[in-house]
Amino acid sequence: MSTLTLRSPISTMVTRLRPLGEPRARKYALLTFAVDAGLVFTLLVSVQSYLPEQYQASEAIAGYVLAAYGAAKLVGQLPAGYMIDRLGPRQGLLGGLCLAVAGQAAMLLAVVEPLLGVPAAALYGLGAAAIWPSTFSLAAAEFAEDERARLSASMTIATGAAVATAFGLGFILSPGFPYAAAIAVSISALLAAFLIVGQFPSARPINAQVRAEARRRFAWLRLLISPRRMAFSVLLLLQGAILGALIAVFGSYGRTFLHVSVRAELLLFAPAAAAGACAVLLTGSLADRVGRIPVLGAGLLAVTVGAWGLSTSTGTGAVVPLAMLTAVGLALAVPSVSAMAIDLSHGAETATLLGWFLTMESIGHAVGPAVGGALNQASGTAPALWFAGGLAALAALIALVPPVWARTPPIAVARRPLRTMLAFSAKGGLVFSLGFPVIAVYLAWQPGSQLYGQMLNHGPRDRMEVAITFDDGPNDPWTLRIADTLDHYDVEGAFFTVGKNAEEHPGIVRSLVAQGHLIGNHSYRHHKSDAVVDPRYGELWKAEHAIFSAAGVCPAIYRPPNGFHTPWQLHAVASRGMKTITWDVIPRDWKDPPPEEIVRRVLDSVRPGSIILLHDGKDTDHHADRSATLNALPGIIEGLRTKGYKIVRLDKLVSVPAYLESCSE
Repeated sequence: MSTLTLRSPISTMVTRLRPLGEPRARKYALLTFAVDAGLVFTLLVSVQSYLPEQYQASEAIAGYVLAAYGAAKLVGQLPAGYMIDRLGPRQGLLGGLCLAVAGQAAMLLAVVEPLLGVPAAALYGLGAAAIWPSTFSLAAAEFAEDERARLSASMTIATGAAVATAFGLGFILSPGFPYAAAIAVSISALLAAFLIVGQFPSARPINAQVRAEARRRFAWLRLLISPRRMAFSVLLLLQGAILGALIAVFGSYGRTFLHVSVRAELLLFAPAAAAGACAVLLTGSLADRVGRIPVLGAGLLAVTVGAWGLSTSTGTGAVVPLAMLTAVGLALAVPSVSAMAIDLSHGAETATLLGWFLTMESIGHAVGPAVGGALNQASGTAPALWFAGGLAALAALIALVPPVWARTPPIAVARRPLRTMLAFSAKGGLVFSLGFPVIAVYLAWQPGSQLYGQMLNHGPRDRMEVAITFDDGPNDPWTLRIADTLDHYDVEGAFFTVGKNAEEHPGIVRSLVAQGHLIGNHSYRHHKSDAVVDPRYGELWKAEHAIFSAAGVCPAIYRPPNGFHTPWQLHAVASRGMKTITWDVIPRDWKDPPPEEIVRRVLDSVRPGSIILLHDGKDTDHHADRSATLNALPGIIEGLRTKGYKIVRLDKLVSVPAYLESCSE
């Protein structure tokens, strides 16, 4: 009995995976492998490596070739689908392969003139534009609705194997491997695809009524204008953008966010790749058994949480599981989406609708890297990952709107509990993803949080030393009165200066520097919104210039207004060699409590290494009364010394430079 109990789950899993190895599915996987291996080896290995090294081509030629291929494929998919519906999917597949082989062969002309590779790549793209609508049209005719997700999973695995094979071959071959020979290898892969086409049956005949409907002008457009197909088009656009954005920031994530080498980054993400590959093996069966939407929604929510988590994590202990969660989410989403594309295009205009769906996905593949790369260039990896996570959350919202997806593949009664559990899990995850921004905003207010980047909020806890800091000045006359009190007790304070206030009172800033006090950067306008809406956070450098004009120093220490911070804001600070420093003792003196209450709050909260936050101003209000803070200061200083604390200047407490060498960006 125990043997049977142990073998049953294993045999069940094998049964579910068996369709991946069936001859029906195998030919689609082999075709996908051959086409993708040839594509990757041509465009991402040969053109990017052998062509520039052997024929002195510009490094930009690879970008031009990829752009030409992508543009031709984008433009050609919808017309190709229309033609395939008239000629037949098998003929369309043969025609697409012929164009692709011709394009690859024309890539040999780049030996004579590298720029000739651009039109050759465009011809190659037109071939690819016909290959995939034809392939999926054949699949729609050959596979039942409850088998298509498993087919999509097998094709996804084949794509991964093709990419690994092409890059592995490029790694094994020497840099001097002839470019022409490399193109010949790619052509041989497509020629192998011709042999596989012979195994494909022709599409099933379409009944006369459906064919007559298809002959009406713009029949495919009328089919497209339905809630499910329109919603699915948006889903495809978003999914393409998510993938593109994540790929665009992959290299810089390790280099600038984790500060590790490419090799170390690959090792960190190896478990994620393995988890994604394993998930794909099971995703197809799961989507066929319980329905596309629950699996798709769960996958998109996993991507949301994973991408947003990666944007706020710098420790490898958190990065590995978050990357695995993201990879598993993508593995859940991709096969489900491919199967839905076939489901929603089945009929007389199958290839045309598939061409439309593939066009939407291609637009996403173009928009995602462009926006993600721009955000990454402007303000670092974190905003680009927030962008990808936000797109995934939006896609999950669309996927989990029940009225749009009223019709789903029939589910056996025995499978309904699993589907219900997955659906409820997805909806619970949706609630979490909607609440995630609220949590993120809460963490942005925490002065000790390290989630969005490195900040200091206290000094060493093993020394009886503390620092006193003041925010929002200069403010006449209170800033100088506070400074005079500090001088009376032989204490050096740190004044976090608002740039706009420094322009109003440059003499006060000069006096503070002359008295030996530290000047810090507290933004230019003291607006929290600037940290959200400006990815480059120009307020930082604008305040630096204002302080330099007033006192001739460039602060190396920054404090966010009210402690509110974002990942890209902290990235902007760190990229300029500055440190973000907050506090751990805050008596809330800006509310003007009695001086003795301010003293009590400070002395009750102080610890070794504490950074005490007081205020000599109020935002950019030049008439704020800070008499309560001034009157509390003697009691604070005397009380700290009575407790055995030594009051030191902030930069000495945390051992960081006080000022930058220059204010040049």
